Amino acid sequence: MVGVVATVVVLIGNGVLAGVLVAVAIGLVPVFTALPAPDYIRVHTLAGRYFDRIMPPLVLCSIGADVVLVIDTDSAATRPLFALAALAQLGVSLVSQFGNVPLNQQTRATDPADIPPRWDDPRSRWRALHTLRTVFALVGLFVNAIAVAV
Repeated sequence: MVGVVATVVVLIGNGVLAGVLVAVAIGLVPVFTALPAPDYIRVHTLAGRYFDRIMPPLVLCSIGADVVLVIDTDSAATRPLFALAALAQLGVSLVSQFGNVPLNQQTRATDPADIPPRWDDPRSRWRALHTLRTVFALVGLFVNAIAVAV
């Protein structure tokens, strides 16, 4: 029964994670890029307020469910797949925590009404990091799907 619950959590959690990150990549990132700096700061800060509440627990639950499946499975074929999927999602977490989050904090600390003349615009770095974590999430989802299908 534990394996069934963990499988459902992994597929839904990793699926939502990958879906949200893809949606941000194709929907919000182009908007962020097109906005003037003051508007970008306002929109990014507002959007982040909502994503920041949901995404970290979602990633951790998905990683945890994969770890449960690594431990719970008797299959020598699926154990390394669930482990790889957990590592891919850990990649999402590490890129987010050590890449995107510091840039988010830098953005939130900038007053949109008083942007310094030599403001270090984080958008291109944030986009590159976001793309990397999106790839990690998609790899995790793909590998989880294969593991469940096997």
